[in-house]
Parts: sequence; C-alpha cells; structure tokens
Amino acid sequence: MNILAATLLSFLPKRYREQFTEFEIPSQGALLGGILQLLISLGLIIHGYFAYINARMAELPADQVLKVSEKNGESAIMLLGPLIVMEYLLQFTTILLIIMVIEGAVRAIAAVAAEETWPDLFLYLFARLHDKVDADSHERSLGARLRDEVQIDPTGESLQIKSCRPKEWTNLTTISHEGQFYELVSTQKAQAPRQFLYFLRKKPPTAVIRGIYAYDPDEALQGTK
Repeated sequence: MNILAATLLSFLPKRYREQFTEFEIPSQGALLGGILQLLISLGLIIHGYFAYINARMAELPADQVLKVSEKNGESAIMLLGPLIVMEYLLQFTTILLIIMVIEGAVRAIAAVAAEETWPDLFLYLFARLHDKVDADSHERSLGARLRDEVQIDPTGESLQIKSCRPKEWTNLTTISHEGQFYELVSTQKAQAPRQFLYFLRKKPPTAVIRGIYAYDPDEALQGTK
C-alpha cells in the first residue's frame, strides 16, 4: 500500500476503511495524516486570525477609537487586541480548527508511540452513530423479545431451544441448564417469532468442558448474554 493511500485511509474508522482494503493501515500513514491535519488546521487558524483582525478593525470608526484613546489613554486601545483575539477564539469555526489541531497531534503521537492508527474524531463519532442506527434496525427486524421455549427429551439426553434472538454458541461451548451440561449439535431456522432453533445433547462425562455458558430461558428478554 502506497503512503498516499495509507494517509487517506487512516482518517476513516474501521467500518468504512474495510470497504477499501482488508489490510491493516501502516502507522506511517497515520503519522503523516496527523502531521498534515495539524499543520493545515493551524495554518487556517493563523490565516483566519489575521483576516478576522483586519475585518474587525475596519468596522471600528476611527473617530471613536481616537475618543477612547483620549479619554482612557493607550491602555484602552491595547485592550482591544486581546478582546478581539478572545472573540476570534470563541468562534465556532475556530473551535473546530483547534480541535483538529489537537486531534492531529494525538493521531501522530499514537502512530509513533504505539504504532496505532486512530481515525478522525468526527468520522469516528459518525461511525458510532451509524452502528447504533444499524443495531436498532436489526433489533426491530427480529421482532419483540420473548421468553425461550425449551423442550427436554423424556430421557433427558437432549434439549431443544427456540429463541427470538440468536445465541453465540459453538460446538465448543458447554451450555449449563438445570444442573446439566449440554453441547450444541445443530441449529436451524424456524418460524417467527422464535426463528432460531437449537438442538443440544447432554455432554458425555468424559468430554472436556470448556467455556461454560449458564443458560437462562429469560435471557432474550434482557438481551443476548
């Protein structure tokens, strides 16, 4: 990956970056991106400052400035400078540029000190909002949350569970239910509202027990464990 592509991609959060490349972004790209962000933002602050000062001074009538000077002395005129500077620093655009200067410095330091690629703050916040919208949409698509339906084989050797939400079980998961240990045999798609069907069987006494999952039929009401 060339340094220009790495620099541009370093600004993107992971969810957007993965649409362009499956590889990790070199920290050199984040370093260069952070430095450029810092310098460009700082340059815009300085340029904007002089433009703002000139515009504000042009708005002040010369006769009023002379009157203030004659009445309160040169100290009153000298106070105008700091006041205009403070006024400029409190502008919305200036605050955004200051944040970008700080962010650029932090991104560059992270790239050097920890070889990490930190995305742009505003794009990161947008990505988090995007994740939240997707999660809410997915939650609505699954329907209302209901208690799981559990059917135990009369012999007690197998278990069938219907749930309205998917479970993060694998063949290596040991599921604990009512004092017994079970393992996942297979999964199937069922009809709504409980569209996730799981078939479990009792774990053999000699089997290795890993990753015990304490199963509760009410867990889908609060969220996936």
